Amino acid sequence: MPNGPSRRSLLTAAGLGAAGALGASGGTARASGAGAGAEAGHGPTPRPGARQLTFASPQLTPYVDALPLPPVLTGDRTLAMAPATHRFHRDLGVARTWSYGGQPYLGPTIEAQRGVPLSLTFSNGFDGHLFAADVDPTLEGASELDRTQPRASVHLHGAVTPPDADGHPENTFRPGGSMTYRHPNGQQAGHLWYHDHAMGITRLNAVAGLAGQYMLRDAYDTGAAGNPLGLPDGEFEVPLTLADRRFGDDGSLVFRTSRAVPQGHWEGGMFGDTMTVNGVVSPYLEVARGFYRLRVLNASNARAYRLFFSDRMPFWVVGADGGLLDAPARTTSVRITPGERLDLVVDFGSLAAGEHVDLTNDQQESPDVVAATGVAPTADIMRFTGTGVAGFRTPPPDRLRGGPGLPAALPPMPQPTAARRIVTLTPARVPGYPPAGMTMDNMLYGQGPVTAPRQGTTEVWEFVNVSPQAHPMHLHLVHMRVLDRQRFDIEAYVRANPRPAAGTPWRPSPDAYLVGAAQPPSPWETGLKDTVACPPATVTRVLVRFPDAAELGFDPDASFTALDGMSLQGYVWHCHILDHEDDCMMARYRLTV
Repeated sequence: MPNGPSRRSLLTAAGLGAAGALGASGGTARASGAGAGAEAGHGPTPRPGARQLTFASPQLTPYVDALPLPPVLTGDRTLAMAPATHRFHRDLGVARTWSYGGQPYLGPTIEAQRGVPLSLTFSNGFDGHLFAADVDPTLEGASELDRTQPRASVHLHGAVTPPDADGHPENTFRPGGSMTYRHPNGQQAGHLWYHDHAMGITRLNAVAGLAGQYMLRDAYDTGAAGNPLGLPDGEFEVPLTLADRRFGDDGSLVFRTSRAVPQGHWEGGMFGDTMTVNGVVSPYLEVARGFYRLRVLNASNARAYRLFFSDRMPFWVVGADGGLLDAPARTTSVRITPGERLDLVVDFGSLAAGEHVDLTNDQQESPDVVAATGVAPTADIMRFTGTGVAGFRTPPPDRLRGGPGLPAALPPMPQPTAARRIVTLTPARVPGYPPAGMTMDNMLYGQGPVTAPRQGTTEVWEFVNVSPQAHPMHLHLVHMRVLDRQRFDIEAYVRANPRPAAGTPWRPSPDAYLVGAAQPPSPWETGLKDTVACPPATVTRVLVRFPDAAELGFDPDASFTALDGMSLQGYVWHCHILDHEDDCMMARYRLTV
């Protein structure tokens, strides 16, 4: 890979200042919700003032379109990636989209069984990029050819799978090509998802529509009626794919966020001003009186959410990325960052026919993001409207693991054999901190030695976030356990440790600058994680066990040949803000013997 830096973002201090000056003219607040079946509107209307700062969507009435449910597919199959069309809201025109498997947008839900290998073949049928004008050919891996012959690579996020089936960002295929991924499905039941991972254009391909959910079942979490866990099943288990988007007046998808960044240049983060769930703007779902299991995926490029119900009713988190928690965590709100999944059980038993409750969000973005784009929280997630019909009446059990007829409890935290420190960086106006784009340890993708943990060992990874923005860090192949988080003094840290030019490793210890006590993970983060939120000005510590070939049933360090003839080895880890991973906030790693 090239050793020189890629072209950095134009959204630096100067760009932020220009965008901030425009911010006084208007925001992006959405209208309050109308109910399912509400009086019809008169078509989309512009958001006053917002267009001066961003590519603002028309203002749309929420909760007027029903939640679509993707088909569920099982067994080996071929899924075509191809252009499609879709209407995101009743008052929008038909948009050109991309999808998997012939869907109008996004992909079908894949259901697999533990221990039963599954082969998925994906064919690339695109005839040009949906966002051709937004391709930035100066980013690592991208080129002008991606405008007319866009690459694809399908990553099964959260899967324990061999290197050649992992959807490596450098192992891509162009239109007319295809690739088969063979997944052993050897891990316990969990909530996975598949999405594009082509280096340099992942952010574009995902917004175009390349994402879908993948449910891995086992003997305990069967998803069928009468499952041993007693969790809602069948029609009472509902996948929810959350993604913020922007639309043109004609209903088309718009990738750009800030008018301060010229088209065709990486702009730091695609933030939508309109919420979609399963590809529809702020939909509604009619629910029976009883419990529902909501399988929530944050498929947004950059936006995090703090989810809660409009009446502040409590609900239970029963699982996260890597499977079930030991016991349900009762809460009234929950946070989820890009790439994370949450397994929720909600009781709609108090809803009479015609009554409703809304799932909403009030997560604020960082001050720098707000200054650049004026983005506000996408508050209107979706509405649940009661039918009055009796539904699933069994509450979640007191325990999900570690009892008779239940899967084994999560193991105690093992003792680490090594520790690694990773300093995550973004442009920031901090004394002594020059803006230089996205890096980890001040290194770009392909620079320096490949991280090489030993198979069978456990390491503490310490993510030191020297930035004003949270970063969801994702490791392929393995799962993490969150140890704790601790604040630190960024300004003092940077003043005492001047950052060298990009390309020189920079990972000073934060220990002398820690503030306050380390905080334990939130209750819903106590299970197995493959994506972990790393807040700004915070040290986030996780425990990672790197399995060996014997327990995996395959060699995790096997080299393989990419379709273009390049020899590849190992996996990657990266920030799951897709715009960040496209701009070098990604690195390779191997599991050595």
